[in-house]
Amino acid sequence: MKKIAAVLMVTTILSSALFGCAGAGKQTEVTVAAAKEGKDLSAMVWQGTVEALSSVDIIPVASGKVTNILAKEGDHVEAGAPLFQIDNQDASLQLEQAKAGRQAAQATYDSAQKANQLNTVVKPAQISFTTASDNFNRIKVLYESGDVSQADYEAAKAQMDVAQVQLQAAQNSQTTSCEVAKAQLESAVAALNIAQKRYDDCMVVSPIKGLVTKISVEAGQTVSPQIKAATVIDDSGKKVKIKVADMDIDQIKIGTEVEVNLQTLGENLKGSINDISAVSDSSTGMFLVTVSLGEESTNNAIGLMADIRLVGNKGENSVYIPAKSVQSDDSGEYVYRVSESSVVKTPVTLGKKKNAYIEVANGLSTGDLVVLQSSKPLTDGEKVSILTVKQQG
Repeated sequence: MKKIAAVLMVTTILSSALFGCAGAGKQTEVTVAAAKEGKDLSAMVWQGTVEALSSVDIIPVASGKVTNILAKEGDHVEAGAPLFQIDNQDASLQLEQAKAGRQAAQATYDSAQKANQLNTVVKPAQISFTTASDNFNRIKVLYESGDVSQADYEAAKAQMDVAQVQLQAAQNSQTTSCEVAKAQLESAVAALNIAQKRYDDCMVVSPIKGLVTKISVEAGQTVSPQIKAATVIDDSGKKVKIKVADMDIDQIKIGTEVEVNLQTLGENLKGSINDISAVSDSSTGMFLVTVSLGEESTNNAIGLMADIRLVGNKGENSVYIPAKSVQSDDSGEYVYRVSESSVVKTPVTLGKKKNAYIEVANGLSTGDLVVLQSSKPLTDGEKVSILTVKQQG
């Protein structure tokens, strides 16, 4: 009896399967996808570390022994404020020497300029040339009238030619003296600037306005350009860097407001997006986004972990479907939802788009099957046969 019952059961199952296949052949074939649950962007939380707007590690340019510490950790300083002094005795002597060299070069230049203005070198040569030229012109007239010999004529001309050469030489000498004096002065000024910088570099100052967070040297310690001596941060504002997935980045804009929660301090702050990287990280596919914190943030927040949420956090999930499943007509957007082997034309209210998917604010629930493709145009209530259920990534 058991064997007969088993045979009857298998026969019944096979008959049902054959009947179903025959019926399916008359139905429209469709490919569907299930509406999936996805975190709404406003419900997402990103984490990052609170940082100062900028942090500067101060490395001295000069080498030498620290003679005095002029600032301490926790001090607020202005840009250019002294932090510590390096022994400047040698630099001071070099500076005085450079000042003396500059004064000497200035005096030489001034003398050359005055001589140029007074024609001190050129004037005697000019007088000699004028005298020789006048004498030649007089002799030339007498020579042409036959009153002087050719020898006298040639001697007068030779004397004028020599005076002309001497005048040109005097002019060149005077010009060269001015140029040399000018070059010497410029060299002395450059040497003075170098000496002044070496002297100034012995006083290590803060390059920015901010908070001194670290002084790493002590009086008596020898420092060099290889030593990080202090750190100053710009504490005029705070920022948090977060990493956002590529499917969410198009929903974030510069200026988007965010809520910042500091769990350690039990504080909630306001912030906004102020920078978004142009490209994603090649290894993670994530975009680096910088959040600027509001003015109420305090210095003790630096270094703490922060939870970042978009303002208006709904704290709930949304339903997403493939964007290509959505159709539209005069009544608006709709999808064909599969229910008990039939399709139901279902109006939908759409929300944010995430790459190939789109949020459905109203009209569908998680798990609903929507038609992606069909073998022919569909009508409301039409019987369908599901060929494939596409899995969403």
